[in-house]
Amino acid sequence: MHHRLAALIGAIFWPLCLAPPLASADTALPALEVNATASDANPPIAASQPPPLNETQALSFYSHWDSDAVNYFSGGLNTGFIYNSVAVGGVTFKGDALGLPRSIFNFSVMGTRTGLGAEKLLGDSLINPSNIEGSRNRLVLDTAFWQQNWLSQPGLNIATRTGVFDLSADFINTGNAGQLLNSSFGLDPNMTGNFTASTFPQNGTGVVATLDNRPAFNDTAPLTLKLGLIQGDVNSQTQPFNQGVLNIAEGQWQPEAGSAYKIGVWQKRGNGLPDIHGGYLSAEHNLFAQGAQSIDGFIRASAARGSTSLGLNRYLSAGFNWQAPLANRPDDYLTVGFGGLQLQPTGQIERLFEAAYIIKLSPRIYLQPDIQYIQHPNGNLPNAWVCIVRLHIE
Repeated sequence: MHHRLAALIGAIFWPLCLAPPLASADTALPALEVNATASDANPPIAASQPPPLNETQALSFYSHWDSDAVNYFSGGLNTGFIYNSVAVGGVTFKGDALGLPRSIFNFSVMGTRTGLGAEKLLGDSLINPSNIEGSRNRLVLDTAFWQQNWLSQPGLNIATRTGVFDLSADFINTGNAGQLLNSSFGLDPNMTGNFTASTFPQNGTGVVATLDNRPAFNDTAPLTLKLGLIQGDVNSQTQPFNQGVLNIAEGQWQPEAGSAYKIGVWQKRGNGLPDIHGGYLSAEHNLFAQGAQSIDGFIRASAARGSTSLGLNRYLSAGFNWQAPLANRPDDYLTVGFGGLQLQPTGQIERLFEAAYIIKLSPRIYLQPDIQYIQHPNGNLPNAWVCIVRLHIE
């Protein structure tokens, strides 16, 4: 079964990667694609997702800096204050000058400064209240990929992304939870809690094929299928083919603006470690919209089997994202999320609550106060309160 799945995905990928772009009446390249979200809201996030090029741009440089002041003021292992920061700089350009129409190339580097609060103060090895806290201070390759649209016509689009990138740019992304700072609202904890998946603080190598039925003059596709072959464990970026493999597939349905439903399955194997596989469901829906104000709800559930004794096997989260909670501040956001994780092998439950408010100070500067309550960190530690203030500059 495992070999048949890999062979099937490989049979789809390799013709797409090696064949020249197909001729099409529509030669326009859509904006650099990141995973679709249910809302038109676009608050800042620290994830490894480059900003899109517009129709007039052939080249774009970008950068952003995020810093977290984190106060662990109750529970966990100890109380205390730490500081985390991440800086990203990169370039995105169209490949027309290289003889590759309908293509985009991206390259970026990332520097991290970490206070190791989750390890030293919270005592939690599965989730982190600050999703920009790396494992150590360092400078790494963040992204380096080639995205090619092989076929682009009304009702059928085929594209690939090949290189180094964050897995959550294409899979397991709940857009309306993107402003929450706890790492559990990012890539599925059933992955990050059981192996070193391709995501912050170090992305791995892979290839993703995307097929969708996007109509003409529309950036949103009602139906999308994504298939991925990704580096399994990202212990090193220099040996991507010797660290196991992650096979992943996701289907997306967007029946209307403001709604997105996703289902996915995955399997990670190799690297001398036990195989692990899992699946997930995600739903986002607009609950209210009037003028600048909108409220979007989200829910996500996932499960895994074959987990290690230090991992987890079930996860559930839900919440809402409220744009313009104050009528006179249309670019502010209030996001609230709840989550629960079942740990292996004890079956203990770790729960969390988070509320975040994003304040737009200027077109490129945002301030985000954030409060989190974590019940039973690591399954057996005292309940913890964590307060974070994030500064985002782009």
